[in-house]
Amino acid sequence: MRTSFFKYGIALLLVSWFCSCDDEYVRTEVDKAISVNITALNSFVGDEIQLIASPTDGTYKYSWSSEDNAIATVDNNGLVIVVGEGNTNIVVSNGDIETKVPVTAIERIPLRDVILSSDVLEMFPGNSKTVFVTYMPENANDIPADEWVSEDENIAAVNANGEISVAGEGITNITYRVGTIVKTVKVDAAYSRPFKGPHILSADAPYELLAANFDTGGEGNAFHDDATIRNNTYRANNGDPGSPQVDIEGDGTNIGYTNAGEWLIYTLDVKDAGTYKVEVNLSANATTGAFHLEIDGQDVTGTVSVPNNGSWNSWRYISDPKMDNINLSEGRHRMKFYFEGAGFNLRGYRFTKI
Repeated sequence: MRTSFFKYGIALLLVSWFCSCDDEYVRTEVDKAISVNITALNSFVGDEIQLIASPTDGTYKYSWSSEDNAIATVDNNGLVIVVGEGNTNIVVSNGDIETKVPVTAIERIPLRDVILSSDVLEMFPGNSKTVFVTYMPENANDIPADEWVSEDENIAAVNANGEISVAGEGITNITYRVGTIVKTVKVDAAYSRPFKGPHILSADAPYELLAANFDTGGEGNAFHDDATIRNNTYRANNGDPGSPQVDIEGDGTNIGYTNAGEWLIYTLDVKDAGTYKVEVNLSANATTGAFHLEIDGQDVTGTVSVPNNGSWNSWRYISDPKMDNINLSEGRHRMKFYFEGAGFNLRGYRFTKI
């Protein structure tokens, strides 16, 4: 008897539980809503945008309307045409259910051109510089996607912000493209550059170059000098603060206190290719002076001994058969003056086409 009562009670509990669950399921209602493929429109006057309402299974019959037809109109299929500036809503409804799509409309101002802050850059490897873009007109709001591209990243790379970073020597182009507009920045990368140049060699006349006008670029690039800071203001006063070690006497008169193993670089631009005679202006107060000349890293003279004239400032041009026939092709070259022995002051050079 007790067993039957227990089984009967369990059965009643199970029936009650199932009825309770079924009752909750019946009472749960699905929220009715309309979704649209675009939730908000930020458009130019003249744009046409197709809105699509969901569900699309025929459950709803949609009605479309605009709260301000002076800003945007919409047809029975949800095609929106933006006709004026301002803010409004596109409304899609079915009975008492509706969804609003906000519309912000502005006049289109096309981009006509761009101006870059630089179109030619002379830079040293390891340095970087940002090129800035100015839109024309400056209030343009219809701006296509843009990109920066380097023709040779081994020379110079560029990021999306127009920052150009130089990696090695050479000349390459950086291109900025926005829509159909293309602008180019020429990047000339070099470890040293002419100071008070260009220094142009030609058949027109001999060219005299002061020794103090060696390249800019600093220690290890434009020169090597064993000294620390000298009392040198000539270079700094003329725009190169990176050469204080080199002892320049007077207002660029000459270079003194030279030591073996030091050197100076000069960038030369050869207009007329051919053979040149090089003479060196100096004064020696010892018999230990010697030097050689290099062109683009190659020794072209071998050791040239400096005759002693018993003075530090009795200037004269000296010549040597080793410097009489230096062949230079048209274009840019680097000449290195290498001090093999000390004991002389250096004033300058004279290049004569022969």
